[in-house]
Amino acid sequence: MDSKTIKESGYFWWRNEPIPEDDIVPESAVAGDLIITDDGRISIELHGYLPSADHPMSRIFVGSGNSCPDIEGRLKNSSEHVLLTDVYTQGGKASFGGISYENYGATNCLIGSKPLPESKGEIMFDGLSIPLTGFEDWLGLGSIETSRTKRKLVATHKTQKNIKYTLEDSSTISVEFDLLAPMFGNQKNHAINIAEKISFKYLSRLKKTSSELKKYFFSITDFFLILTGSDYNMEWPSLTIGRTASNTKSYRFYFLRSRNSAAPPTRHNCLLTFPTIREEFGHLFQQWQIKREELGPGMSLYLGTRRGVELYVEHRFVNLIWGLESLHRTLNKDAPPTKLELKAQRIIGQITLAKDRKWLEAKLEHSTEPSLAERLVECIKLLPLNFPAESLRVFCNECAGKRNDISHFGGQRAPGGYGDFLGKIYSLNNALSNIYPAIILKLCGVNDLLLLNMLCTGRASSRIKYTLNEVGLHIK
Repeated sequence: MDSKTIKESGYFWWRNEPIPEDDIVPESAVAGDLIITDDGRISIELHGYLPSADHPMSRIFVGSGNSCPDIEGRLKNSSEHVLLTDVYTQGGKASFGGISYENYGATNCLIGSKPLPESKGEIMFDGLSIPLTGFEDWLGLGSIETSRTKRKLVATHKTQKNIKYTLEDSSTISVEFDLLAPMFGNQKNHAINIAEKISFKYLSRLKKTSSELKKYFFSITDFFLILTGSDYNMEWPSLTIGRTASNTKSYRFYFLRSRNSAAPPTRHNCLLTFPTIREEFGHLFQQWQIKREELGPGMSLYLGTRRGVELYVEHRFVNLIWGLESLHRTLNKDAPPTKLELKAQRIIGQITLAKDRKWLEAKLEHSTEPSLAERLVECIKLLPLNFPAESLRVFCNECAGKRNDISHFGGQRAPGGYGDFLGKIYSLNNALSNIYPAIILKLCGVNDLLLLNMLCTGRASSRIKYTLNEVGLHIK
């Protein structure tokens, strides 16, 4: 079993079963094990079977994947409360003269120290909290100072104020600080652990379901991916009920998601560190939420090449080109007609025979559209990089040509060594993978000065400029 898999024993029962006053679980509760894998696959292996209107063992014989009511539970070691939703059967064993048992799977699991609200429908939450473990270098907000001499080691921590931003709908996001350290007072220890704990918190103006907050969590993780340039996985979020620290109930939220082994972002590899965007962070996050919806595939096709997903070189390349093409179409969907479009309309308007006019309209339908290379040029010109016009044109023509070769010929157009073709695609990928997120950041409101610093003089600029120089793009 994976070391990150959670496995804990407890009692489980159908949701909203009445609990006797002097007990902690219903009479119908069945012992079993809750198992949650690192990527969020959730299951319970019962040591018996839950009650049913039909014969309890009937669920075993109808096969796996059948929908069931939600299941509540109480864990043995931690005494925490559990709620599994979107539950389905997962087989079991009917044994005559032996022990019969059944297993269940679930799409979502909530675990917390407080009882979950009684509700016939979905539970409504006020927000979510995500530990920023692994993002400390990107945050650059360390507040533990140490001083050491031959005779003394002193560690000093000054409590930081939480950093709060109000969004346009009056919801808030915040970066909040806590400290893991020995208890108050004086003690003598042979070893101590002091660690700053930082969390990202979202408090919604309106209550939301767990499904809505799950979608929000994925949007947050993608936002951090764009800012850091790292595929590092965020920790599991917690969903919260209550709007103040004193009355908030918190439940860890588990669900199926893609995980990878990417290392935490380091400051010298980050595209934009938090201190450089601290003042604008709330606005950038707001714009990210808006643009993610507005631009659709223009965002998702880039993100699909990230998140630790392994793609063939060709697949990654066409995804990047498709994404930029979609981005350009969306950004220019309301653009006024070009001179070429107006000319085509005048010519079509002079044809009197309806059949001929319809034929010509079909022939000219796409003739006035910009070429793929022209679309790529216009997307890259959104950045304040001032590439030489000829170099940019050559680069975009090559990208368009290679995309067409892969789309229409499955690879290179002419016979030859495929390794050379892949090598060129690999270099184009590296350049596009630095250009594309910079365009996204520009559209989300990052100013040109920050972009220039990021691409030309920042900590990651040497790596970025190397990939651009390799394909003939030299920043002036």
